[in-house]
Amino acid sequence: MTGHRSLRPKPRLRSDRSAVARPFHGLRPPTPAPSSGGGWFGRGPMVAPIVAFALLLAAALGTWQLAALSSRAEGGDGGEGGDLAEGIDIDGTIAFARGGALWSLSGSTLTQLTDGPTDGEPAWSPDGSWLYFVRQRNEIGGRRNASGGIAPYRLKVPSLMRIGLRGGGEELVLDGLVEDPNPKLNFSSFIFDPAIAPDGRIALATDYKGPSLLGGDVIIRFLGRDGSITVADLPDEAPYGHQDPAWSADGASLYYVQNGYAQGESASRIVRYDVASDGVVRIGTTGFIEPAVSPDGRWIAATRLEKRRGSDVVVMSVATGEVVLEVTRTGRSWSPAWSPDGTALIFLAALGSEASLQQVVLNAPASGPPTIVSSEQLLRNPVDAGVRPAWGVLRSDGNGGSAP
Repeated sequence: MTGHRSLRPKPRLRSDRSAVARPFHGLRPPTPAPSSGGGWFGRGPMVAPIVAFALLLAAALGTWQLAALSSRAEGGDGGEGGDLAEGIDIDGTIAFARGGALWSLSGSTLTQLTDGPTDGEPAWSPDGSWLYFVRQRNEIGGRRNASGGIAPYRLKVPSLMRIGLRGGGEELVLDGLVEDPNPKLNFSSFIFDPAIAPDGRIALATDYKGPSLLGGDVIIRFLGRDGSITVADLPDEAPYGHQDPAWSADGASLYYVQNGYAQGESASRIVRYDVASDGVVRIGTTGFIEPAVSPDGRWIAATRLEKRRGSDVVVMSVATGEVVLEVTRTGRSWSPAWSPDGTALIFLAALGSEASLQQVVLNAPASGPPTIVSSEQLLRNPVDAGVRPAWGVLRSDGNGGSAP
């Protein structure tokens, strides 16, 4: 693949502003129950497997633009419109997107962290002091035309950013603009799914190789603390690439999704890569994406894709790959994330044509699988459907740590 692609549609905000784009394993967003014969992918033939593979969850759902914000922080009453559900007290800090901007929920306080309008992919550093995210901007690129000249065209360029939990300015970590000095053509790379390891390495799903290196497949690459870009040596084949990297708490294993698509179904599967031995273990069967590893390393929360049933959040055993808990059975839920202590999960669920931020509290015994104690909708108003939430270890009113 080259630096410029048109296969990945951009999700649209209702204000006609583009949010961060990411492929979604052939999954289409939750919709009202299809008529007989419509199926999960709707009526009509698939244009091509790779196009279906690049469909974004947010492309059809859209995202929700907040109507009015009088301040960047809102108190425990939920602020304007009573957004926060009654009795919510979050330990740590949840980051989510709304109207293309990033927000946090900590304790019973909502805070707008960025202005947007194209911010997404939030990921916390392991110590909870930094929130990494991806922002897109417009640039003018060049493309050769039939006569040999260079025709300008608009690029959506992603940048990996970070912001401190307790304030301070935004910092640029990696710019996705690829510049070819001869013949001065600009290309945009893809940068998404940042995952920060305890040693400070950042795993990314990207085709970015460097400021003047074009193209390459969208696979897992590591961004070192020194700014170096290296390819993760993943010894398995994935014709549709890799994405959704997630580190174990000790940094010894990297979980990711080996993308696949076959006969109208997602054939994506979760794989565990052992950093020390350079070996891989495939977890469970196909049809699972978006792995989130529990803090104790025993469980994986994931999104299960089924053509006719839709998408649901499940918990899988790392040891056996079996589903030990069906968190949802609606066919309209996705994007799970663990609480820092492993006693709760958050995820997104369809709310009409938009999404809601949900939480389930778990009983997590020392032996045996977790069970659901309670569930609730954290926010009364919708959030951006195409941006996976993230849960950091520190409260926003606590002491921030240093960068990893």
